[in-house]
Amino acid sequence: MPDGYLKLPDDWVRVMVSVPAPVDEVWEAVTDPRRVAQWFGHLSAPMTTGASTRVDFGDGDFFDIEVDHVEPRDRLLFRWSFLGVGPECQVGWTLTGGAEATTLTVDDSCPGRPGSEVAQLKAGWLDFVGRLARYLETGKPSRYDWRQEIDGSVVLPNGSWHPLREETVVDWLPIATNGAGPGWFFVVDEEGPRRFTLRDWQLDRERALTFAVEIPGARTVTACQVRTEPGERGRTLSVSHQGWHRLGLSDLQERTLRHRFAATWTAALSLAEECARTRQELP
Repeated sequence: MPDGYLKLPDDWVRVMVSVPAPVDEVWEAVTDPRRVAQWFGHLSAPMTTGASTRVDFGDGDFFDIEVDHVEPRDRLLFRWSFLGVGPECQVGWTLTGGAEATTLTVDDSCPGRPGSEVAQLKAGWLDFVGRLARYLETGKPSRYDWRQEIDGSVVLPNGSWHPLREETVVDWLPIATNGAGPGWFFVVDEEGPRRFTLRDWQLDRERALTFAVEIPGARTVTACQVRTEPGERGRTLSVSHQGWHRLGLSDLQERTLRHRFAATWTAALSLAEECARTRQELP
């Protein structure tokens, strides 16, 4: 971590929070799975050097984590990938302080990260460390309930296959035609397959795709946007699927639907990565 740098790299995110709690207590709050669950998410295994674990937020979102280095009460270094398919980023949590107050510094580095993501990511980290501070100050759970948006991205290797062409979009998106064009979006997970009506399909070749997905019994549709952006590491394919809090269904129904669609988008991004590695441009 570039502690001595006067200016951080453009793709670097750093946030800090100070809390009136001793280092030992803050360290336990960021490493003990029982306490991490109170402000962040559910850890599948403790954060120890060399461990593989996952932090699950309970709404379909998760990070797969590889722990690189742990210095108790001092520093925690790990790599993580959103939904297990996103770009792998390096994260460091550093604690400084003493018996009465502690400062936690979060560093998040991902070489080649688009500038458009930096401000959004910083806001996300500020929210997380704010929740940690509230938990330590009050002793009460401070985790968010569940997110309104499903989003994710994957970096595709450069090559001839492109995910946003009429002839290739069906390679990775779980869609089917209704005779006049794309008409159905399929969700397939451990609960089995289910199809949803597509509306307003708009494909801007090799740049963007937008469409709406109808949810039976809901008062409005959910909106999907898919984009590609060239970068140093390859072509970034990103998705955003919004509208889960506006459906007019019960909280349990909306949460369950979001969870199932998140799993489907994770599988779709993984399939797009596989297609980019193995398929050639169609004649």
